[in-house]
Amino acid sequence: MTKLAHSDAEFPDAEFPDAEFPDAEFPDDSCRATKRRYVSGRTGSCGSFLKFIGAILFLSVAGGRDIHAQPAAGDRVNNDAFAINTRLGQGINLGNMLESPSEGDWGAVFHDDYARIIRNAGFQHVRLPVRWSAHTSDRAPFRIDPRFMKRVQHVVDTCLRSGLLVVMNVHHFDEMYAAPEQHQVRLIAIWRQIASKFRNASDDLVFELLNEPRANLTEEKWNLMIPALLSEIRPLHPRRAVIIGPGSWNAYHALESLQLPQDDRMLIATVHYYHPFEFTHQGVEFLENAPPAGRTFPTGPKEIQEVKDHFAQVRRWAVRNQRPVYVGEFGVNTKVPPADRERWIRTIASESMEQGFSFAYWEFCSVFGIWNADTRVWNSDLLRALSVSAQAARPSR
Repeated sequence: MTKLAHSDAEFPDAEFPDAEFPDAEFPDDSCRATKRRYVSGRTGSCGSFLKFIGAILFLSVAGGRDIHAQPAAGDRVNNDAFAINTRLGQGINLGNMLESPSEGDWGAVFHDDYARIIRNAGFQHVRLPVRWSAHTSDRAPFRIDPRFMKRVQHVVDTCLRSGLLVVMNVHHFDEMYAAPEQHQVRLIAIWRQIASKFRNASDDLVFELLNEPRANLTEEKWNLMIPALLSEIRPLHPRRAVIIGPGSWNAYHALESLQLPQDDRMLIATVHYYHPFEFTHQGVEFLENAPPAGRTFPTGPKEIQEVKDHFAQVRRWAVRNQRPVYVGEFGVNTKVPPADRERWIRTIASESMEQGFSFAYWEFCSVFGIWNADTRVWNSDLLRALSVSAQAARPSR
């Protein structure tokens, strides 16, 4: 595998004043976008004693831990992967913003007050999907547009200053899914630049290697790529938490095929959950053959049990592999009747917390959103379904 030469001088910060992204450039009702996506749902006595105590401690951490606990942000002793995952708690995706081909293309734009609004609602973190590939040269050294890098850094810093943890990923790298052998070197270069740019960021910034590996990026190819990507991150970020999901669109059932480096204990596994798909995606406009509207949830007790079984399967994998788990996406579109939508969200959020998983709802204010950009009001019923303490139904100004 070719290692590209790099120095900080290759990627200088460009002058990029915040005024280039004034709120006035974008309509207030910008958070109505579409998202083309599909997720398939499917030693001696002393040493022995210490091992025994360690096993008990692990089970208490990996199992029924309180995901609301908040260790001190600067306490590195407590900032292992499990502690970081605990601090992630409940979050929300800033969907359709920086993951669109250009910010605003899908109607959604990040405004600085969003960070305060999200934090005041009770969320602990945001997940920031970023389409780096749309702003990266297709020729070596695969340089990221400095203006876009500056924009991403501004969004990250704004959220961190508001008291939110941030999960920042590589999203919608469609070329990678289609031709992984050709684009692997480009993804490596992207992570080299991200690692350099954010080398001084606080531990409250978490990296996520790649959203929903799929198609020609098979599970086997993805497993082989993971160490190469981590080798670009770890020299500058030896203790930063990194989130990695399995192939097949980060499906829960693909966890069994995920191979994480055993010696790297700062890794958090992630899964996405949109089951049953015919319920969560009924009537959406961005799918050619979207499931028809009218599907309820649950159709019976068996459907609730299915969810529980799926999450129990993830929990067994987590305990067996001694890894924390992050449900990085789950959501249901706004066209679903409110009572059914609330019931599904409550079921997934409750099951996540019951199993000790952190989570991020998909998403803030677009097709699956729970905050109305026109009225600037949260859907307080859905906040409660997510077990988020709302400063709820009054408008955010």
